[in-house]
Amino acid sequence: MAWSWGTNTLNAGQSQRWWLWWPGDPGLEFLGVQAITPGTEVQYTAPGVQTNPDGSTTYFITVTNVGPAPVQYHFRGQSLSWTWGTSTLAPFQSQRWWLWWPTYPGLEVLGVQTVTPGGQIEFTDPALEINPDGSATYFITVTNVSGVAVQFHFRGSPIC
Repeated sequence: MAWSWGTNTLNAGQSQRWWLWWPGDPGLEFLGVQAITPGTEVQYTAPGVQTNPDGSTTYFITVTNVGPAPVQYHFRGQSLSWTWGTSTLAPFQSQRWWLWWPTYPGLEVLGVQTVTPGGQIEFTDPALEINPDGSATYFITVTNVSGVAVQFHFRGSPIC
C-alpha cells in the first residue's frame, strides 16, 4: 500500500539524513521523496534499513536540495510484496548481486531487509538488463554498514 508522510523543508544546497521508524516489521518499505514546491528538485540517496533488538524497524534516507531555492517535500513509500533468499554479509562488506527472471516481469523495485537485530544494510545502484532470450536480470549493490555480520533477504514489488 502506498503512503505519504510529513512536510519538510530544505534550503538550497542543504542535505539531511533522516530515519523513519516502525514499531514492528512492516515488510520492506520502498522509500522516496516527492518535492511539492513547484520548480524545485530534491535527490535522495543511501536508503538503508535496520532491524532493532526490540523487533522494531528503522529506515534511513538522505535528502538533498539540489536547486537554488528552498524546497518543501514529503516522504513517500510503498510496502514491497515478495521476499527471496537469505544471505549474509561480513561487517562493512559490499557485494553486487543479481536476480534473474525467465521473462521480463515488468519493472521491479528491489531492496533488502535485515534479519539480524541491530544490523544495518544499505542498497544502491539498482539496474535492469533485458537479455537476448527475453529473460530479465536485475542488479543491486548491498553494503553492510554495521560492525557485525548481517543476514538479509531480498525484497521487491512489481510497479508496472
